[in-house]
Amino acid sequence: MIALTVILGIAGAVAGSPKTAGSAAAQTPDGSPSPQATRSAAPSPTRARTAKKASAAAENACDNRPDASGDIYVRMITPGVSPQAQELGGEWRWDYALNKCETSVQMMISGAPMTAGNCTQVGYVVDNPDYDPNATPAEPLKNIVAQAGPAC
Repeated sequence: MIALTVILGIAGAVAGSPKTAGSAAAQTPDGSPSPQATRSAAPSPTRARTAKKASAAAENACDNRPDASGDIYVRMITPGVSPQAQELGGEWRWDYALNKCETSVQMMISGAPMTAGNCTQVGYVVDNPDYDPNATPAEPLKNIVAQAGPAC
């Protein structure tokens, strides 16, 4: 976490803050933005590369964190299909849609379908002894830590 904060802080310092078109130095005598101000407001290739490196470093730091929790079971209810379950690890993963590091529980909930008839339930393996994720249909989890979807 400290490494991520330091990396993002360095990236912000390197990138700097662009001049705004409304500043006095960035205006022509008639008050319109100067061509120089317009150019400085656009992200430079150097800033884009710095931001991309910082994002890659944050993603790498996320994937290398120690496990967030124990293994989890994910049970999904989908219209027209019998409920299915699977067992997943308890690691951290980079969520590309949200551009942040999430636990496996958070990742499953943030990616859960939110359309009618869907439900995603998550429970820890240790809290659901004797659960068989390979059963068809998947039985309900006894202990759920998170769930999302209108059919829950």
